[in-house]
Amino acid sequence: MEILKTAELQDFFDDECVTAMQKKITRLDRAPSHTAVIYPIPLWNSLALLLTLPDGMKYISVPVESDRLGRTVTQFRKSLQSRWYYGFWKDAMLLYDWMIRPVETILADKQIDTLVIAPDSVLRMIPFAALHDGEHFLIEKYAIATVPALTLTDSRQTGPEEASVLLSGLSQARENFSPLPNVPVELRNIREIMGGTLLQDESYTIDNLTSEFRNKPHTIVHIATHGHFGGSPKETFLLAYDGRLNMDHLERLISIGRFRDRQVELLTLSACQTAVGDDRAALGLAGIAVKAGARSTMASLWLVDDEATSVMISEFYRSFKAPDISKAKALQNAQKGLIVQKKYQHPIYWAPFMLIGNWL
Repeated sequence: MEILKTAELQDFFDDECVTAMQKKITRLDRAPSHTAVIYPIPLWNSLALLLTLPDGMKYISVPVESDRLGRTVTQFRKSLQSRWYYGFWKDAMLLYDWMIRPVETILADKQIDTLVIAPDSVLRMIPFAALHDGEHFLIEKYAIATVPALTLTDSRQTGPEEASVLLSGLSQARENFSPLPNVPVELRNIREIMGGTLLQDESYTIDNLTSEFRNKPHTIVHIATHGHFGGSPKETFLLAYDGRLNMDHLERLISIGRFRDRQVELLTLSACQTAVGDDRAALGLAGIAVKAGARSTMASLWLVDDEATSVMISEFYRSFKAPDISKAKALQNAQKGLIVQKKYQHPIYWAPFMLIGNWL
């Protein structure tokens, strides 16, 4: 499965070297303390769950056919994206019963508080945070991260260091994309929390981005703009003031940090989206952390409410800056903060945000 996932990313980006720079240091038979890695693998007549725990691996087979699983996943994804529709509950609980309920007792016994999920095929299209046990969303019980493959993830915990922050974003309408009026507020709030260099609207150009990466060792990069992750790299881009930034260009910019021994620790893509119902587009989204060379990437599965995004992203950075808080737990805190607000409790507002790659 690890070899297959690597081959899928190479095929998507049409680049056999896309995974070559990754440090394949993640052990497959042990998880870090209080962490479980779940590897759900749809088979034609069952769902295989490979569970990696701090003390070893377990295998569980769930009797659900792949066709039924696929239909449920597709319906769940569609129903989550209607803010006036609460019909997602049935599918949220069904998927919980298939993927989480069989391992609940084990997770409790091992005192697990963080789930790292390596989804396959259609399971890439859904936010696991929105699965529901009948009383609580999964994100209310566990911090959650997604990895494209275990061997493509650098799971080491880095030591504390002074972060160099680059904030960039586009609030104006460009290339027939609608304006994002809350981007200035979002960037201002993050800057108050994290500090950093700001490129906004007219100054948010590809040349200026290139100059920033060449001249400063940025470890946290936040880009608030329209972006699209389609079924191929040609359909995948981030919108700048003066054009489209494709993944190859973004990779070249971020890879500069490799030669300084200060890799980009976190790349946040705010207001981006993947193609609805396209598991290949979701593969591309999951692969950006690998392709771009960032240890972690935070992005969204669908275009979310501009105001809700601003609120949640600000809370994420506030938690992230606190000592001894992992990226996964910072995202959990931010999502739980929206759930308790009646205005934003529907998963459409908070569920699409995913942490991809290193979760520590």
